[in-house]
Order: sequence, then structure tokens, then C-alpha cells
Amino acid sequence: NATIKQIIDFGDAPVFEAAAYASIIVLQNRRPPSTGETYVWTFPQNEKVEHFEHSFNEFGFTLHQGELTAEAWRLERPEMLELLQRLRVRGIPLRDYVGSRVYRGITTGLNKAFVVDTATRNRLIREDKSSKDLLKPYLRGRDVTRWRTEQQDLWLIFTRRGVNIKDYPAILDYLLQFRKELMPGKIGGRKPGTYKWYEIQDNIAYWQEFEKLKIVSTKISIRPTFMLDSNRLYLGNTSYFLPALSEGHYLLALLNSNLFHLYAKKVFVEKQNGWFEIQPEGLEAFPVPAATNEQQTIITKIVEYILFLKANDTSESPENFMSEYFETIINALVYELFLPEELHAAEKYFFDSLAGESLPSLSDYSGQELSVIRNFFERLSARDHTIRRNLQF
Repeated sequence: NATIKQIIDFGDAPVFEAAAYASIIVLQNRRPPSTGETYVWTFPQNEKVEHFEHSFNEFGFTLHQGELTAEAWRLERPEMLELLQRLRVRGIPLRDYVGSRVYRGITTGLNKAFVVDTATRNRLIREDKSSKDLLKPYLRGRDVTRWRTEQQDLWLIFTRRGVNIKDYPAILDYLLQFRKELMPGKIGGRKPGTYKWYEIQDNIAYWQEFEKLKIVSTKISIRPTFMLDSNRLYLGNTSYFLPALSEGHYLLALLNSNLFHLYAKKVFVEKQNGWFEIQPEGLEAFPVPAATNEQQTIITKIVEYILFLKANDTSESPENFMSEYFETIINALVYELFLPEELHAAEKYFFDSLAGESLPSLSDYSGQELSVIRNFFERLSARDHTIRRNLQF
């Protein structure tokens, strides 16, 4: 019922002392015309206020008011909105592809009681062998790293709803020291609920999903940080995960790509200094592009190289340099899946180039993996190789 003339979004810039949503919106009290446009500008976080007028006129842009829906206001240039729409129509939502929603990690209500180190785990098992059934390998959200991670020296006492704690006397005896802090709805205890004092606070009806092959993400990140977990890790509540299915390597490549990073910056909640917070619904909506079996196989093999190198590298090692090069190739392949017209118009055919390379399968070279990967890397990174030329120009 109003015409929106201008929107200035200050985001996290320290312009106002107290404002939940720092913005200026100029309205006109009349219904907008069908062709109504709104002038929009997002104030850069490090912009100087003295440059306000110049930057507003120089970098602002017009947006059709119809783009400002009741669901969300995406203050993006029309060409960016068009690109996001192109990505969406290239594939099917991730949730539909895997046939599952995105799950959150576990909220215990008192980590110092339920999360223990290996020494404590081993002692509880020595005291009573049944303790082993409740002690699960545990990974905090802050320990999730890109592509893969090492199991930490942490274990979760997973006393889910309905567990008969008397069957686990060593666990019961250990948790008794925290009983006052574990009491639901009591002063000094955990939040009210129907759970018992010795039980995990969350219901975790989907707990069996932790036992399966899965793709894990941090909740807040500055770049895509997805990893493949085959170690049945139980996760803290600052992480998300989804089933990996048989296409786990393919999905991992998509989610760790530069193109997903662009999607994340435009769809997820932006934090300060370039960080963003993943929302399950936005992740579930990410489009998974159609790929032939040959294309998936190419991507899967390159991801296998990256995972092997990540398991053996340090920040200064040659393996790190090789994995970065393979990640660049992954980015190119993902771009070709989503935006083939642009790449092919520039005569860049990454899949075709790699199809003729006979990518080695690491399973065929047990004990020789690093040598095989290095030889393949040296071939693809040669100055006159088509892949290298197309990546650089």
C-alpha cells in the first residue's frame, strides 16, 4: 500500500548507536505503480560517512519493488537476482535430491557432564563394559574443517530418552556429580522439559542418522566448510549434517565450491567481517544440478584425491599445493554444470578435457596413492595442458 522510494541498508556498519536493523527507508503514501522501482544501496562496513553522498549516487541501483516480497527483501542488483534464479532452475533442491532434511547437532544442556576425553571414556569402560554402548565419538562444531577432519579426543555420553541408566552403573556414578546442574527446570539446572536428569536435553529422534555416512557443516563460516564423515561421529549443536548417500563425493564438491560460496553469501544470514550463518532451509534449497554418470565419476575421483591429500598434508607441504589445484578444477567443473553456455562460448570444456585423461582410481593403487596423484597433478598442471590454460585465461 506504499511506494518504497529508497532503501539504505547499513548492515553491521557502526553508524547508529542503537538499532536492531540499521536502515533508512523512504516511503510515499500511495500504492506503487506496476513499474515502480526502488533505489537501493548497501552501505559497506568500512565505508567512511564523509563519502556517503558520493557512494550513494555512484554505487546504488534500482530494483523493481515487486522483488521486495513478504517473505524476504533481497537487496541485490537485478543481474545477481537473475543469476540466482538461473542456478535454481538448473537443478533440484538438495532436500529432494537426498530425500532428507538437514539435521542439527546435539544440545546436551551441559557439555561438561556429557562430553568426556578418551582417558575418562576408557576408565568408564574398565569400570563397566556396558558403558561402551553409550560412549560415542564426538565432534564440536568448531572442529569441523573443510573436506575432512580428524576425530578429536572427545566422546559423548549419549543417554538419549528412554535409556535405562541402571544398566550402566559406571555412567550413572559419573553423572551423579553433576546431578544438581542436570535437573530439568530447577534453579541452577537445565531448561524445563520431560527428560530425566541423566538424559540428553534434546529428544534427538533422528539419532540413528549420526551412524551413517554424512556430510557435515559448521553453523557459522567464512567460506564453505563441508566435510565427509564416515566415522559415525556424533555432533555438537553448532553443526549441521545431511545424509551423503552414494553420491557423497559429488555433493561434497558442490557444497565446497566457489559457486556455493556465492550462493551462501546471498542466501544465508550475513555476519560481521564476511562470515555467514547457515540456515537449514536455505541449505536444503540449494539446487543440485543434473550430471551424467561420467561427470559424477570425474568429480568423485578428484574429490578422492583432495581427501587423500588433506589427510596427509600440512600448510607448507606440496600436498597442500596439489589439493588447492584440484579444488580449482572442482570449481571449474561446478561452474560448467551450472553455467555451461558461458564456458562453452569461451571454448572451455573441462569435462571433455578430463574425460580423455583416464583419471586413476586410488583403490587400484593401494600404497602408491600419493605417487599416482602427484603424477596426475604434474600432467594437469603442465604449462601447455588444456586444463591449466583454461583455468588461467
